[in-house]
Amino acid sequence: MYRLLVCDLCLLLLFFGYANGQVQELLLNKLVCIDHDDCGSCLSAASHCRWCADPYFSSNVPRCNDDESLVAAGCGQAMIQRPEKPFWDVAENSSLQDMQTGNQETVVQIQPQRIRLSLKPRETKKIQFSYRPAKNYPLDLYYLMDLTWSMKDDKETLVSLRDDLPEMLKNLTDNFRLGFGSFAEKPIMPFISVDERRRANPCTVEEEACEATYSYKHHLSLTNKVNDFIEKVNSSSVTANLDNAEAQFDALMQVLACGEKIGWSATSRKIVILLSDGYMHVAGDGRLGGATKRNDEQCHLDDNGYYSEAAIYDYPSLAQIYRLLDKHKVNVIFAVTESVKDHYDSLNQLLYDFTYVAKLESDSSNILKLVKTGYEEIVSVVNFEDNSSTGPVKVRYFTDCGVKGGSLIEATRCTGVEYGMTLHYEAHITLESCVEFKTTNQTILISESQLGQDALTLEVEIQCGCKCKGDTQPNMSLTCPANSHLVCGVCQCNQGWSGPSCDCSIEDENASAELMAQCRPPNATRTIACSGAGDCLCGKCECDAGYSGRFCQCKSCEISIENGLECGGVGRGVCVCGQCACTNGWSGDACDCTSKTDTCKAPGNDEVCSGHGDCVCGKCQCAGADEDSGSVYSGIFCETCATCENPLCAHAEPCVTCHLNSSCTDLCTIGTVNYTVTEKMNDVEVTSTEETSCILRMEEGDLECEYKYTYTATSKSMVTMEIVVRSKECSQATSAKMATSGLIIMACVVAAGLIIILAIKSAQIVSDRRAYAKFLKEAQESRKNMQELNPLYISPISEFRLPDSFPRDKHD
Repeated sequence: MYRLLVCDLCLLLLFFGYANGQVQELLLNKLVCIDHDDCGSCLSAASHCRWCADPYFSSNVPRCNDDESLVAAGCGQAMIQRPEKPFWDVAENSSLQDMQTGNQETVVQIQPQRIRLSLKPRETKKIQFSYRPAKNYPLDLYYLMDLTWSMKDDKETLVSLRDDLPEMLKNLTDNFRLGFGSFAEKPIMPFISVDERRRANPCTVEEEACEATYSYKHHLSLTNKVNDFIEKVNSSSVTANLDNAEAQFDALMQVLACGEKIGWSATSRKIVILLSDGYMHVAGDGRLGGATKRNDEQCHLDDNGYYSEAAIYDYPSLAQIYRLLDKHKVNVIFAVTESVKDHYDSLNQLLYDFTYVAKLESDSSNILKLVKTGYEEIVSVVNFEDNSSTGPVKVRYFTDCGVKGGSLIEATRCTGVEYGMTLHYEAHITLESCVEFKTTNQTILISESQLGQDALTLEVEIQCGCKCKGDTQPNMSLTCPANSHLVCGVCQCNQGWSGPSCDCSIEDENASAELMAQCRPPNATRTIACSGAGDCLCGKCECDAGYSGRFCQCKSCEISIENGLECGGVGRGVCVCGQCACTNGWSGDACDCTSKTDTCKAPGNDEVCSGHGDCVCGKCQCAGADEDSGSVYSGIFCETCATCENPLCAHAEPCVTCHLNSSCTDLCTIGTVNYTVTEKMNDVEVTSTEETSCILRMEEGDLECEYKYTYTATSKSMVTMEIVVRSKECSQATSAKMATSGLIIMACVVAAGLIIILAIKSAQIVSDRRAYAKFLKEAQESRKNMQELNPLYISPISEFRLPDSFPRDKHD
């Protein structure tokens, strides 16, 4: 009753704002503890909560309280239960190692390999690990070939590649093994003919002999002897069936399930290349021929390598194939002809993580190219997964996907990965709440989804309980009622029992009025039990999701946007009946606003927000305008404006210059500031609003180059700056420009003078020629006129004419 009165008083004080900030914070810290009646939930409530495990503690002070209150109430120091100390231990940390010749055990692709850590409720811990694909990683390549009649020439093509095949595989890895199997169809009607002659020789129509139809046959286990592989392919016989679909899934299921007979290695990249020109049967099709049993995902190969139960079990389903591909970490390359490629593309969308589709020529002449392309496509994808779904701990992944100097993005899958490329990951391990109030352990395996051999093992201790869990009954009059036992100083009901005297079975639905009254606040008989947000079971409220408190009267608190935890998680605040009680240095509805100003100080500057703004929740809010110049300031530290020099640009210039001159590594340190310098030439797009542009001019020989770069201050710790050089433009230096300009001007003057002289000379020549031509014309005209008009001129020609009356015909 005392605890309820204190609880109600605290709620009233909080509701009416009776106390000032310090008193309110004190009451919240009290309230978050005293509402718990067992040790596990008490210590999980907040970091300052303690539990008195003394069975003789009879004070009116609640057992769940802070240290000072329990000591003052008479609880001995030895009997006070405190949260367990956190720990973090890298138990195994071998360096990344490529495959060594003849020793497959030396390969290490993920670092570190084992970490031990502890987690409390509402706590997130970050671990970093690296992954690098190992060179010459072992390859197990199993050829699964369609040997129906239409694929006869494809088999012959594969045999003809006996010399080219090993050379191609050696270009991929020095450690490879080959296996061979074939498939056709279930030997049952209606997929084959039941005629005895056709059953014994299904190729009778083609007037040739071939093997009786079978579903799947394993010819050769994985071996490094290429000649054995070629001989097995050459000695295999084709068969035939009636329809245009085959038993690809039957064969693939046996290849996956019969790991020992196939010979899959424990440490290898496993690839099945399936060659076919037909469609595939799926689950349900087998019932047409009487194969009615659901595929059991077991190995059924007889002594001759045949799938012996093909007529009994139906074709596997897509879900079964996907489950075994994931379990055994096997990839499949579907090498199929153009006529059926669309069908397999649709299948690839459902089995995307483990399959690759390639177009096969009609005679399989490009099979080696498909193997090489498919292998490179598969190894270029890295995707991490874990088994955290089996417990309360959740994992989120952030990675740079091997981009040098790249920022971390939330993702598990990276593409375009090459040998020698190191991928950096950061895993956020979070325990949101306690499923049960006891200390338990959860082992999480983080592995690459296509391999699985190398894994990072996380041994997580979930600290939700108390060390006093195994108390025994004290040797005095204090005894616990039936159906209960002593736990950490108080009587706790056995599993399946509840109520003040542990005499109410939880399975009993007919709760008495007295027990129902215990699910309502004191003096509130008309109030709905458990505030309408839960069920009353034997006098105790079982609250719905989103509600808490003894009477389910409290709603959940605000979730921090930054880390997704209630009240910001451990170290920031705790939830007290729908309101966040923030620790010192944090404020806000979700305790995500820090009062620290360290993150508002620019590198090399002790002024908050460069003196041009205020630090609000760890980020600068720049003033609208500077009183002196009237220029608006911007930047993450309010360090830059349109009319002033950016101090961070000047501060970062030595590192940029050092990087461009190749006289330092990508990490440069000036004072206490670390700079990471990378290059993304011709990428002028600024991808973040927190990036600020700078310009660096420097002379390179006779050239003057202008580099444009951006910087970003890391939000986690403002002592690290990320610089990206984005463009480069070069021109001749000033002195060279002046000399060149002078020469150009002189050349232009001389050229202009010559042009003018030539123009004048040309004009004179043209004028003279025109005058001479005019003179000649005038002289000619003068001579002509002199001949026709001179009165003294007598023509030497005489002309005589006979009279018209003279008779001419007489003399003719």
